[in-house]
Amino acid sequence: MLAIYYRLPYFLKCIIASFRGFILKGNRTLNREKYLAEIRDRDTWSKKQIKDFQQKLIKEMLAYCIEYVPYYRDYHNEQSINKNWDPLVLSNWPILEKEFIRENPDRFMSEKYKKGDLVNIATSGTSGKPMSFWFSREALSHWYALYEYRIKIWNGVKDKDIWANIGGQLICEIGRSKPPFWVYNYAMNQLYLSSYHLRSENICDYVSALQYYKVKYLLGYVSSIFTIANEALKQSIELPKLSVVITNAEPLLEGQREVISKAFNCKVIQTYSGCEFSFSGNENLNNDMFVWPEAGKMEVQGEEGEIKNHGKGELIVTGLINRAMPLIRYRVGDSVEIIEADRDLMPFDRIGQILGRTDDLVVTSKGEKVGRLDPVFKFDLKIKEAQIVQEDFEMFTVNVVPDVGFSQMDISIITKRLKDRVGKNVVVNVVSLTEIPRSANGKFKAVISKVRSK
Repeated sequence: MLAIYYRLPYFLKCIIASFRGFILKGNRTLNREKYLAEIRDRDTWSKKQIKDFQQKLIKEMLAYCIEYVPYYRDYHNEQSINKNWDPLVLSNWPILEKEFIRENPDRFMSEKYKKGDLVNIATSGTSGKPMSFWFSREALSHWYALYEYRIKIWNGVKDKDIWANIGGQLICEIGRSKPPFWVYNYAMNQLYLSSYHLRSENICDYVSALQYYKVKYLLGYVSSIFTIANEALKQSIELPKLSVVITNAEPLLEGQREVISKAFNCKVIQTYSGCEFSFSGNENLNNDMFVWPEAGKMEVQGEEGEIKNHGKGELIVTGLINRAMPLIRYRVGDSVEIIEADRDLMPFDRIGQILGRTDDLVVTSKGEKVGRLDPVFKFDLKIKEAQIVQEDFEMFTVNVVPDVGFSQMDISIITKRLKDRVGKNVVVNVVSLTEIPRSANGKFKAVISKVRSK
């Protein structure tokens, strides 16, 4: 089907994209006004109201799972011989690992739904093992109402604004050398840009598309948006002034935020969520990242195995929206910092740091985990992009795409900065590449650790 699609003229590609957009929009806007009114009202609640509301949702979800979801019902029956077992207390439930869900997906499907009535969404498989999740249309609509209100309305985006999305959909052939590297979705006022064709010589074409379609705001992969912004600045290409840039899929580094904000002359907003639709958070215009209390309960597991509501650790989530395939105390695979609500005007918990994929935190020979290595690549270096690969406890490869003027001095600075953070005795090999490898969906991993796989 893709091969046929690629051969079509541009206007037919836009018609197909618009038809697909019409279907997506229909799934995402069921009961939209009702959900938006409820979400808007919760912005005025107190910290206690938010906490009580979330606790009520947790108990309702646990009771539902016991009645309708085979895995949770069986676990409850096994534990019920214990007189102290209270199934409506979240801390009594075990941690749910991805591999178990991957091997037993039907045990997590609610008996209240038929698969034919559900929407299937597959993860990109950043760990090399993709997963598949099923959602009710009510859950999708609720999720996208939260998305619309917290990410867009909070930050000044209007419903009918024309926007651009840059992501990993294969909208044109990978080997294509001439524009268009995009397709227009009229149903959603969306210009969809390919993340696979961002070469220096194509940046002017991307900018022209943003200008031609009068794009008001841009959403997409951090690395892709940064590439457009950075190359435009270097080539003195004037970018359109946007109302806001919204990033997803990858952690936003402060240096990237600065470059993107300068290039597009607007605020840059970071979002954080997963394909499971069981947790989410996003920044406001003050760059505070607030958790969505309706989406899920977020916990963290510390290095000693303790599970707590706040602090740093591996992220454990309990979804509160999707009853078609509920996830209770599910280990996401990320490490984060959660800060307890402490603000009168917005009494939601906040995400202090997104430390990164747990599997990709650098581990020292002493067992210490090191995240947020972006200061190694402060933007005084003559590089376009870079990636750290931990080969072993004492061996690191740093892949870089050199910019004009790249020299041994840059290599020395990178080596010193990395050693300052992971250990003076490590060996650092800096390797020059024409492009940093992307995953199958076009995402770019800034840090990869191979230690755990050995």
